[in-house]
Amino acid sequence: MSLLFLGLSIILSSVRNILSKGISDVKFGTKQFFLTQACIFICGSLVLILVANQNFERPTLPTLFYATLYGILLLSAQYCYTSALKKGNIGICSTVYSLGFIFPTLSGNMFWNERLTSLNIIGILMVIPTIIISGMSSSKNRQHKNKNINTYIVPLMFAMLSSGGLGIMQKVQQNSHYPEQKNLFVISAFALAGTISFLISLFAKREPQIKIGRKLIFGIGIGVAFGLCNLLNTILAGQLDSAVFFPVLNIGTIFFSIVSGIIFYKEKISKNDLIIFLLGIISILFITNA
Repeated sequence: MSLLFLGLSIILSSVRNILSKGISDVKFGTKQFFLTQACIFICGSLVLILVANQNFERPTLPTLFYATLYGILLLSAQYCYTSALKKGNIGICSTVYSLGFIFPTLSGNMFWNERLTSLNIIGILMVIPTIIISGMSSSKNRQHKNKNINTYIVPLMFAMLSSGGLGIMQKVQQNSHYPEQKNLFVISAFALAGTISFLISLFAKREPQIKIGRKLIFGIGIGVAFGLCNLLNTILAGQLDSAVFFPVLNIGTIFFSIVSGIIFYKEKISKNDLIIFLLGIISILFITNA
């Protein structure tokens, strides 16, 4: 069952990446952008409620506090990841985003007495050249290199940091006095992110050229995939060793995202891209000692 959940999580993570690319042309700051994001998080919270299928007890104050922080990180991760996909291909964005798990790895060593080996440190250091090379290859049109880097690598870096923050908050919640409230924790965070996105959309300006209908359909798909991924990953984190779970999940997602980008968006893979994928995979393996 754990292997089935792991395979499903990889597929759902890849689906989220594919569909996020489909809404990446919606300009950040517009009414359509925030409405689409609201759709993602509201649908994510609804599918989590349906899948949980239980009578929820009243959430404690610590759970609500952690959910608030988690919800803010969800907003940052999805907003920035969507923005990065406008210029970057799915494979590179997925690779750099996946490297965010170095931060919960470091936090485990600092706050929960988890051992950090020499291989872990090498893997963490390898993240640096991976990000630098991804920035160097971010521009398809070299005469606008600086502009493209700002619209690609900067939001992608924030997405990676936010992704790491999500992992840290999962560890914080699971090491709290109320780990059994993980469903309430994730659902509340998604609901908060959806509410904030919707409220912002009420004051944002509409972009006349963009039709919202199709984007909302993408948003529903992203929300379902993103919500289920959060639930499955929380379950798997308690069932599988980190040395198995993290590398298989991240490498599997990277691989399927690369293939999906080639098939659905006709993305081409350069030599720099191959170096990024290789460095990212080696880094993941070293960090997890797999």
